[in-house]
Amino acid sequence: MNSKRPRIIKTTARAATGGVIVVAALLVLMFFRGAGSGTGDGDSSNRSPSMVTTDAPTDGFEEPTEAKLADGGLTADEQKALSDQVLSILIDEHDYLMEIPDDDTTIYRPAEIERLVELARQAEGDSNGIRVRILQRESARPSAEEKLKLALANAGVDVDALYQQSEFIP
Repeated sequence: MNSKRPRIIKTTARAATGGVIVVAALLVLMFFRGAGSGTGDGDSSNRSPSMVTTDAPTDGFEEPTEAKLADGGLTADEQKALSDQVLSILIDEHDYLMEIPDDDTTIYRPAEIERLVELARQAEGDSNGIRVRILQRESARPSAEEKLKLALANAGVDVDALYQQSEFIP
């Protein structure tokens, strides 16, 4: 009568090996999924607009035309965009949007890259010499960012005059 009893050492070694495998699997999942399970509502020192819109233009928006540009060369929206002396450009996929500050909301209006380059030339810059602030959505394409930076460099806007925000705009 030889009964086999499981050895404690073999059972403990198997349990330890299984535990290591489970922990390794969890670490791999966290690595590929991204660490953290927060909601993304953390504190931010940046100015966060209460409302952001890229809806179709409403009252007060005028397309730039020769007659309207003759008066100082800027439309009312472009004058508002340059009112802080820094031009803010939002990249959304391959599109460029100009930030127009308002009292309680931030409005982004579509703009052509050529017009944005002209406005960047006219931007005076802040006390740090920043003339253009580049914002991005999560859908922003790196090729669109590089195209904008290249166009600005060709227009004489130095890399030191650019500020690129690291957080994404919703």
